[in-house]
Amino acid sequence: MAFFKLSSTSIFLLIHIALFSSFSLAADPTVSYDFKLSYITVSPLGVPQKVIAINGQFPGPLVNATTNNNVVIKVYNDLDEDLLMTWPGIQMRRNSWQDGVLGTNCPIPPTWDFNYTFQVKDQIGSFFYFPSLNLQRASGGFGPFVINNRPVIQIPFAQPDGDFTLLIGDWYTRNHTALRADLDSGKDLGMPDGVLINGKGPYRYNTTLVPDGLPYETIKVDPGKTYRFRVHNVGTSTSLNFRIQGHNLLLVETEGYYTVQQNYTSFDIHVGQSSSFLVTMDQNATSDYYIVASARFVNESIWRKVSGVGILHYSNSKGPATGPLPEAPSDIYNQWSAMNQPKAIRQNTSASGARPNPQGSYHYGSINVTDTYILRSLPPTTIDGKLRATLNGISFVNPGTPIRLADLNKVKGSYKLDFPSAPLNRTFHRDTSVINATYKGFIEIILQNNDTRMQSFHMNGYSFFCCWDGLGYLVREQQRFIQ
Repeated sequence: MAFFKLSSTSIFLLIHIALFSSFSLAADPTVSYDFKLSYITVSPLGVPQKVIAINGQFPGPLVNATTNNNVVIKVYNDLDEDLLMTWPGIQMRRNSWQDGVLGTNCPIPPTWDFNYTFQVKDQIGSFFYFPSLNLQRASGGFGPFVINNRPVIQIPFAQPDGDFTLLIGDWYTRNHTALRADLDSGKDLGMPDGVLINGKGPYRYNTTLVPDGLPYETIKVDPGKTYRFRVHNVGTSTSLNFRIQGHNLLLVETEGYYTVQQNYTSFDIHVGQSSSFLVTMDQNATSDYYIVASARFVNESIWRKVSGVGILHYSNSKGPATGPLPEAPSDIYNQWSAMNQPKAIRQNTSASGARPNPQGSYHYGSINVTDTYILRSLPPTTIDGKLRATLNGISFVNPGTPIRLADLNKVKGSYKLDFPSAPLNRTFHRDTSVINATYKGFIEIILQNNDTRMQSFHMNGYSFFCCWDGLGYLVREQQRFIQ
């Protein structure tokens, strides 16, 4: 070991260098928010009901961040039950303590608060947040989350003239506790009472289906300008088709990735998904135009009332929107044809995203698949007296000690690393069974839906290469959502 004698001059120089470094290498900026979740009473469908608001707002406020920002959100739980907030799509790299899922995080008890602190590292795009416990999302508590490009990174299209967020989703006039009780007793949720757009009911396009006096969303625009619409399906169980009467939707981003730009007259957005469109105001202003979000893969003659309708209002409009709504795709009896749309979505690998260089791609043929899991979902079945969903015959039980906390404190027996890699011919049961993944490995996951309805799967905090063909072959395209 060598020893060195430091003079007072040397010490001064070291201090000076340290101070200079701290000023010249500033940390990434921090954006902070305070969220107070509480109940308020609103009537989006004409029926007064208790909803979950954030800071008195329903839906909640926008979280607006930029790539690499540190985000601090202090959440106060003023509800009458436990609470967790989750931030789907936001990659909690090396910080899963903040992901807001009961299996890994402790819930926030009533009257308590918790600071969610994470970095939106190397990310851009449109997301939303929501409460993850006890079906609370069916009563609100959700809001938009935008991660902007850094100023030095160009977006792959001309800067829009404005930016709108539309939170669309199915809605019940029964609150989440009543819906939860129905599920526990073995009942189905049934047909929703409507679809909300930004927490508001439908414009009265039909005097028979829509009662008078409902609040509805109006988007005000100027002719000739182009706007970005960030559309999120924040509902509980219903896939929605989104469209704007007389206008094309140019898809430019989905789930945090810029896409190869394509025009659509309508676009399916499934539960939990988010997409961005550029819409040019290129129509005449003889009247306003409908903005529509209607249920997909259902009998439309029965579900006619389950439509969210807003208004696109030109600043020089001559009158209100009239007539029937623009039609949605009519492929209920050929649902595989509906897969053509998501299969056509391609990441724009020539566009920069969070980094100043193009995104690039993996050498797909050289991926070493560590494990393969076939996850089979079946119609809900009664287990221990309650109707429960299963994967590979297992209905998950949240551990008494959250998984990450159990790992930290070496709590044995909190969970099992024995989730089967394929469906087994055995009795359905409840268990705390967890997939045993390999660090830095690649897992191939085959989602086998044997249920009688469409399923949306969310896998928190990771990027995926989607499998579309049902046989497990990798489609050579990187997306963040799973159909």
